[in-house]
Amino acid sequence: MNKILYFLILIISNNVFSQKNLFENLTIDKNTKIIGRYPQYDKTKTYEKYNFIIEDSLEISNFINSIKLGEEVPNSIEEPCFRIEIIKDNKEIGGWTVNPRAKSVMTHDGHTYKFDIKQITELNKQFPFEYYYEEIVFKSSQEYESYLTVEKNNPNFLFDYEPQFKYEGSFEIEFTKSDKFDSPKAISDFLYPLIDKIVDRNEYRVSYALNEKNKKNMNKSYTMTITGPKKIFEELKIKKFKKENWQSTVEDAWFFYKK
Repeated sequence: MNKILYFLILIISNNVFSQKNLFENLTIDKNTKIIGRYPQYDKTKTYEKYNFIIEDSLEISNFINSIKLGEEVPNSIEEPCFRIEIIKDNKEIGGWTVNPRAKSVMTHDGHTYKFDIKQITELNKQFPFEYYYEEIVFKSSQEYESYLTVEKNNPNFLFDYEPQFKYEGSFEIEFTKSDKFDSPKAISDFLYPLIDKIVDRNEYRVSYALNEKNKKNMNKSYTMTITGPKKIFEELKIKKFKKENWQSTVEDAWFFYKK
């Protein structure tokens, strides 16, 4: 996963914000927080001085009523940027990318507006905020859910970026070069109908990586990687070709805490 790209893309429900009011339809309760923070990938913490956290419902309401956007301007995202996020029930349900130098903000719908940076620069004095995050590796979604349940009892836990676990694992099959198997595409076209009998096409992928093994054997064979449910590894039968190197998927999650 490209973490930097992931955190710049604003994955937000269309029911949370409107274009001209950052938090128009937000329902505020005791589990609602507004956070302003430098992005965790910014190791120099460029805009740490702007960090803030608002947890009191009345103060959140005051913030919502005071924050304003200006006229629309051409899209832009600064590097580094600053983030304003809504946290509800330990989940990030919305966020904006603020460009402090350009004095603009990019919203969830891909539009950018002028933004008076003074609206947030003084919040750190009233609502100071420091945070840290931990990157934890999980072997299954069940393992992740168990860990998350425990962390939700930690009063300093804010939110997390969860692992996807789209695929259960992967394995390899080596095909000797021949007239029939003369390219990775030809092999993929051969494999698809066989695997489609086991699982749906959207549950797996077939790929060819120019790794060390394939570089070494590029004149005599192609080793294909099949990623998906273990059921494929268990049930796929191809005469003269051996399935090998099953590896369960391992993914990471990022957990954010206030100090």
